[in-house]
Amino acid sequence: MNKFGRSFILYCVMGGLAGPAWDRGAVAVEDTRALRQAIFEAEDSRAPNDASLRVLTNAVKNPDADIQRMAVRALGRLERPELGDVIAPLLSAANASVRAEAANALGQSVHALKSAGGEQRSASVFVTAVADRLSARLVIERDPMVRGVFGQTLGRLPYKDAAGVSRAEKALLTVSGSATDPTDPARLQALHGAAKGFESLLRLNAKTAAAGQAAVARLRAMAIEKPKTTWDPPTTEKAARIRRLSLMALIAANRLDETLIEAAASDPDDQMRRLAIVGLGAMPPGSNPEPASERLVRRGLQDASGMVRYESLRLFGRTTLSADLAPVLAAVADPSSHAALLAIDLLGQSGPRPEKAVDLLKRLAGSALAELPVAKTWHGAAHALVSLARVEPDSARKLLPAFAANPAWPVRMYAARAAGVLKDVQTLERLTADPHDNVCGAALSGLVALKAHEADGTLIAALERPDYQLILTAANALKESPSADKAVPALLAALARLTGQKRDTSRDPRLALLERIGELGSAVHASSLAPYAEDFDPRIAETSAAIVEGWTGRKPAVRPRPLPIKHARLEDVERLRTATVRVTMAGNGVFELKLLTDEAPATIARFVALARAGYYNGLTFHRVAPNYLIQGGSPGANEFMGDGPYLRDEVGRESHLRGSVGISTRGRDTGDAQICPDVCDNVRLDHDYTVFARVTSGMDVVDRVLECDIIERIEVVVASGPKEPDPRSRS
Repeated sequence: MNKFGRSFILYCVMGGLAGPAWDRGAVAVEDTRALRQAIFEAEDSRAPNDASLRVLTNAVKNPDADIQRMAVRALGRLERPELGDVIAPLLSAANASVRAEAANALGQSVHALKSAGGEQRSASVFVTAVADRLSARLVIERDPMVRGVFGQTLGRLPYKDAAGVSRAEKALLTVSGSATDPTDPARLQALHGAAKGFESLLRLNAKTAAAGQAAVARLRAMAIEKPKTTWDPPTTEKAARIRRLSLMALIAANRLDETLIEAAASDPDDQMRRLAIVGLGAMPPGSNPEPASERLVRRGLQDASGMVRYESLRLFGRTTLSADLAPVLAAVADPSSHAALLAIDLLGQSGPRPEKAVDLLKRLAGSALAELPVAKTWHGAAHALVSLARVEPDSARKLLPAFAANPAWPVRMYAARAAGVLKDVQTLERLTADPHDNVCGAALSGLVALKAHEADGTLIAALERPDYQLILTAANALKESPSADKAVPALLAALARLTGQKRDTSRDPRLALLERIGELGSAVHASSLAPYAEDFDPRIAETSAAIVEGWTGRKPAVRPRPLPIKHARLEDVERLRTATVRVTMAGNGVFELKLLTDEAPATIARFVALARAGYYNGLTFHRVAPNYLIQGGSPGANEFMGDGPYLRDEVGRESHLRGSVGISTRGRDTGDAQICPDVCDNVRLDHDYTVFARVTSGMDVVDRVLECDIIERIEVVVASGPKEPDPRSRS
């Protein structure tokens, strides 16, 4: 904690802001920077005590609108429903942005109640209270932007019954119906909030309540409203976003028809045309005439947009592939590498394959093997090998040794996958000793599928390797192992080794190790496990104590000792408002990011520090999910290896739109500094995953990223200063 945070929290603890003067709302803050830093630190630590919570509850009464907005957002991010009484008065604040932030904070305060489990009744009370407060204020709120945020929030509340859904639907009709003047730009703000609210409401409650006729009619109108040629680009994009959200809502509600899909398929917005194909695939069998469906899919295969072609090919592969391979064969040469790779995968689907298709796979799998370490051709060849293994195993077996011995580890990983399809135990066993953990992991999965617990010796050996994902894979595969006498000591040793690293991000593999120890171990191991009741991770502490209790009947005292949080300095983050982040992809080009310094300061501070230290240089985008997102920046090129201390989530009103950049997590407040640019609008990720930046140029480069493409370097360039030097050039 820096001097400003320490001094302000000390001031609060000593009563400086808790006395009668503060209660009357008349307090003088000597140092605004200290106050902002204290708010930031209270949020970042999740206000673990009364003193830090008091920083936030006092700050919402500050006369400064920026302080109010920051404080009420922080209260919402704590996700404590009981704080609704503190947040709600800000719905009447004089400043519109504060009212909007208060509405969103109320929604976030009950966000975790969507998985309330057995606490349905108490959860319903909190959700109903939030809905009532928003609805009551909506009657008198006149600002279109704020009304839109009210609509978004009402739509995303975790309702527990059909009555709550129905009331929200009526409120959203009010929000959308009040925006009637097509010439008023502010109209789009309210319509956008209503559309986003409808999308959340109908998606989250599809099993609870059917969409009403009035809502369906309103959404249909919003989905097909023609864009105005007089609009500037930002307004045109806002209008397109409304159409997309409306169509997503109708897809979630299963209320599409041929007319609506035809309109969406002809929309000038490529994401709308993609959603038309998504909607077509979601329609129940028989609801859309087969000739019309096939016509739209085949038209989509010829679309100018790669995302539309990919979506069309995916649907084509699920429906009429067995009858006509010609479009799939043609798509192997698609300008979009994602569509081309999908076509190669589809050629490996079960069923008879004409000689032309098999010859193509053989040619692709056998091409340019000598150049695979440096050429992008490895993707096509590797995918072709796996497909060939499925449709002509003998040809794949002849090619497999060259892939298994290739210098590029991703090629060897695909060789392991092909060996699994071919049931080639010898190759799989050899690849479990591969120096790269991802190759070993792929081989282990194939070996376990073929040999079950005969592979336990190999699994136990894998527990000694450093990669978290590999350890988790091995621990899970040892379930019901008959070799408990050998497995448990190895599991305990792996648990001790990972614990000694004191990394938050070791949670998932350590939980997997504990689960297996709890299953295979016994009371004789209680003394080895009991000390973990004081682990730095509360989940590990509680799980360990529960296992010991199950063995012995006595539960150790659970006293977790969390690792200290090193807070960033807001003033350092604020200096990055003019910064541009340049991400240079090896052999692919550059894309640039704008940092959202106000929205996600803790995330940005960590990201920038890592980038300046050269952390990301040479790492990869290991996960590429076309028409969804890409994910990269893992030292292990997998889901479970990331930067050690957890990042707290900084969710807010920023949405996961195409070009937004988020952070990988596996549960609340488990960020690992892996970055995730969205390649399509992914609004279902909103309020669960941080958005800390947006792509401002080079989105075509992001679209071209393929699995394991290398991040050559990330530079942070501040407009008023010199270009950030490459850390690798420093002495």
